[in-house]
Amino acid sequence: MVRKSARRGADVTFNLRVATPKDVRELVRQRHEMFEDMRPRTPEEHSVGDSAYGEWARKKMQEGVLRCYLVETASGEIAGGGSVWLREVQPSPGRPARLTPYLMSVFTDPRFRRMGVASLVVREAERWARGHGYPEITLHASKKGRRVYAKLGWERTWEMRADLASEKPTRRVTAGRARS
Repeated sequence: MVRKSARRGADVTFNLRVATPKDVRELVRQRHEMFEDMRPRTPEEHSVGDSAYGEWARKKMQEGVLRCYLVETASGEIAGGGSVWLREVQPSPGRPARLTPYLMSVFTDPRFRRMGVASLVVREAERWARGHGYPEITLHASKKGRRVYAKLGWERTWEMRADLASEKPTRRVTAGRARS
């Protein structure tokens, strides 16, 4: 897949390709940079995450449940990438247990931002998922990424989380008031 994008008067041609397990080091690098963009991490946090993600990604790619993309310039520079993980979901009314595509680790090198790289990855992930009969695809967007996805027609959904490592006590809400 090829897409041309103009920025500051220069045309750039991008080629999107499916990554292989040989590309895991690059996928880890992009994910590392993605997390650093969202919130700076300690070297220790990155070390643990990078190592674990590399092993996980290689295994999931070999199992056929992680499809990764890399976007390159015509000269071979990596401009960005992203992945679709087929994760298992529990049965619910009207839906037996199955795999569902989850878009993750979408990253664009700062030199190529605002040139359509992330959109290229998202559209290819959507095309692939639709072509394999999946009725939807989901993701967890960073604050910076929300604009990109909204422009592409994605809808924001509602998730909540509890920070179990926090020292804060869990609070119960009763009749509109929080109680410790």
